[in-house]
Amino acid sequence: MYLRLYKEEIIEGLQKAANIIPQRTGAAYLRSIWIKAENSKVELLSTDSNIEFRGSYTAEVLEEGLVGVQGRAFVELLRRLPAGQVSLKVDPEAPVLHIEKGRSKYKLPVNDSTWFQKFTDFPEDGAVIWSGDFLQELIDRIQYCIGDEGSDALACLFMKPAADDRIEAAGMNGHQFAMLAFSHDELRALLPPEGILVQKKYLTELKKWLGTDEINLNLGDKRLFVRTENKAESLSLPLSSFQYPDYSVFLSRLKDDSVSRLTLSR
Repeated sequence: MYLRLYKEEIIEGLQKAANIIPQRTGAAYLRSIWIKAENSKVELLSTDSNIEFRGSYTAEVLEEGLVGVQGRAFVELLRRLPAGQVSLKVDPEAPVLHIEKGRSKYKLPVNDSTWFQKFTDFPEDGAVIWSGDFLQELIDRIQYCIGDEGSDALACLFMKPAADDRIEAAGMNGHQFAMLAFSHDELRALLPPEGILVQKKYLTELKKWLGTDEINLNLGDKRLFVRTENKAESLSLPLSSFQYPDYSVFLSRLKDDSVSRLTLSR
């Protein structure tokens, strides 16, 4: 593998890739950022075995290839380099990645490409467009009510199609409950009748990745997929299969004539 690229065009994507990988624990391939060079593009891939990040950026590819490097060490090295063109070349005689910027030269050990585990492709059919900043706001307004511990439904964000042609997003932790109802016809049609569950620990990484631009969103059998509108970056998260509590039981009490209502300015 041999390519040239500009640091300023990939450093943000590298940081996003590094945010996902484990810092010290886990197998070496999980602590790696995988660099794939082909067709005038460099693709950065990382995973913690649950979340998967993929980013595709422009590069001058002189020799195609795939290699894994220790993710955080690679990001820290490139972060310290001045802006401009950087060359990356794998030594065919030794498992080493040569990094050159002007007169500066560095080496990092690499992982064999046979360690690489294939990532799940973004499913194109049925994908919908959604606002990235609205999804961020939705998470912010509900996340504090989602349980912090455990691996059950109360540690998840719940989203389902409601009976009034809207979508309900909810979170509860046993003593707090938050719900946001909103309209999005295409997303409502995409959601299964029983809804979807995303664990709270994945929402933090999703928020870091999200920007204010529009995103593409789709669902697989067991995963949630989000992608930038220009298709340059994508993130996929596992969905949980727990049964979410029926919160309509206590929400129905709000319709009782004895309920008091307090209205105040935000």
